[in-house]
Amino acid sequence: MIETIIRYIIIAIVLGLIGEVISYLSSSKTTDENISTTHYRVKAPAVLKYACMSQFILGLIMFLVFSYFYLKGNETVEMGHLYVSSIFGAIGLYGVAWTSKWGVKVDGSQLEIHRIFRIKKVLCITDIGQVIIDKKDAMILYDKMGKKLIKIDALSDNYDHLLNLLKSQNIKISNKRLK
Repeated sequence: MIETIIRYIIIAIVLGLIGEVISYLSSSKTTDENISTTHYRVKAPAVLKYACMSQFILGLIMFLVFSYFYLKGNETVEMGHLYVSSIFGAIGLYGVAWTSKWGVKVDGSQLEIHRIFRIKKVLCITDIGQVIIDKKDAMILYDKMGKKLIKIDALSDNYDHLLNLLKSQNIKISNKRLK
């Protein structure tokens, strides 16, 4: 029983280190990206990253508190508490990783679409066939063949820069909100 708790504490520490590494790597790449309107990165809102980081830290704290009471022999704390707090923290860590990786990098007339479990997709602005703005102002990019490329929430950083760039390139933009 003690071995299981020690194993989970080690897992919690490793997850904490992974979270710190992800935060360090994402912050080391961050520069003032709003200098240019032709070179920037559309990324998930910072508040989402901090909310996920808070969830991860809360899950880690819950795990440590439950582990303490479990090791003291408190009968009301069971392994289920440890499982739930571990899963809660892992979901937060996944959110931090997702918000760090996800985005669209704009380099002049070239787009790089980054997703968490896929390789980056590089395409030219002229390869975008259509843009649809949905009812919640999210921007959905489609290629010339009609295949969905990515959906960008209206709260994303630099959303307006990308929308203005697409308008300036005369790409067809449909607005579902008006329909």
